[in-house]
Amino acid sequence: MARLIYVPVLHSTPEMGSSARAYEAAFVARYGQSKWEERSAKFDAIWRAIADAIKALWLDLRRVKLFQDSLPVCGREVALVEELAAQGSQNHQLLVNLMRGGATLVGTEAPDLLLEEYRALQSPELRTEASAAALLEARDRFIGGRIEATLGDAEDGILFIGALHDVARFLPRRIKVEYLQIRDQ
Repeated sequence: MARLIYVPVLHSTPEMGSSARAYEAAFVARYGQSKWEERSAKFDAIWRAIADAIKALWLDLRRVKLFQDSLPVCGREVALVEELAAQGSQNHQLLVNLMRGGATLVGTEAPDLLLEEYRALQSPELRTEASAAALLEARDRFIGGRIEATLGDAEDGILFIGALHDVARFLPRRIKVEYLQIRDQ
């Protein structure tokens, strides 16, 4: 039996790529610089708590597979994660640290579905609630299939995934899902 540790995450501005500066500027214009700094401090605290909770599991990282929301199956997974880590993404910095400890990064998403998601976000007038739900389900099915195909028995997986996803419902029974317990700080 395999185990998957499910880590719901909030996406940070470094993960937004070229949209990050515009997002930050819009946030500051609407709520002010102090609210932005508050938000950033909360993100920092959340990521410290996630890292501490994973460390407290005492995993043998040589038997751990890492799965990341929005990480395409492309052959450049490690480079993409390192690039986002260098840009300040705490999610990706944690992945790099886990890889340094022996964990294996696995491409998680279908590139064509990610491209479809990107296009839908660029054209909100074309995006309906039904199309968004169908796309999210297609992504979750693919992620579930990817985990099933790459996570062996007696291995642990860690899935860092946006809170709207529900990948667990597409996993086989041989994969026991546990939700990371984070201590309040």
